[in-house]
Amino acid sequence: MPSPIRLLTVDAAGTLVCPWPSVGAVYGSTARKFGLQVEDSEVDRRFYDIFGKAQINRQITQGEEKEFWRHVVCEVFLPYAEDIDLDPLFEELWDLFAHGEHWRLAEGAKETLSELKKRGYELAVLSNNDSRLRSVLDDLEVSPLFDEIFISSELGCEKPDPEIFRSVERTMRKTPDQILHLGDSHSRDFEGARAAGWSALLFGSPRLEEQQIESFSELLGHLP
Repeated sequence: MPSPIRLLTVDAAGTLVCPWPSVGAVYGSTARKFGLQVEDSEVDRRFYDIFGKAQINRQITQGEEKEFWRHVVCEVFLPYAEDIDLDPLFEELWDLFAHGEHWRLAEGAKETLSELKKRGYELAVLSNNDSRLRSVLDDLEVSPLFDEIFISSELGCEKPDPEIFRSVERTMRKTPDQILHLGDSHSRDFEGARAAGWSALLFGSPRLEEQQIESFSELLGHLP
């Protein structure tokens, strides 16, 4: 029986794109320019700890995107700041991650998505992110591959809220059984999509689910 899937949605950070060379490397080198004595590995660890907690407690909503990230950056560097004003450091980091220079596409992503377009699938990004993602995808030259880009801060809700999945269905004029979502977060992407009635693939490692892939090229076996 032919698959009913007509639309593939892809998470952005951690799936389609990743910070390059790492959050810790970019944050660390930038912080040292402002006189902070930090180690990249420790900054990286603090970032993911603080960002994870911030995601639970606060949503990245339109108009408040910058304040969300200001909170994260200031919390990361607070132990090292002493009398240093962190606002200039934050502004530079905000701008750095608004462009493609410090992001890299997942290996094989562009080629795989191009092939899926040729096979007739519609493609969309579905990301808990802010509006800077649009310029990042433009710089990485993948925006034209996508029929739509759905960003949580612009929609006013985040995965795994069912409303963000319903918004995609309305805009793309698809029913839940026609959509497959790919993402690296077990709770927000995999469980969120399945709870909305979509098909889902978890991305990355370690293996947690039978429906999981570790590379974009594996998508071609799921979407013939």
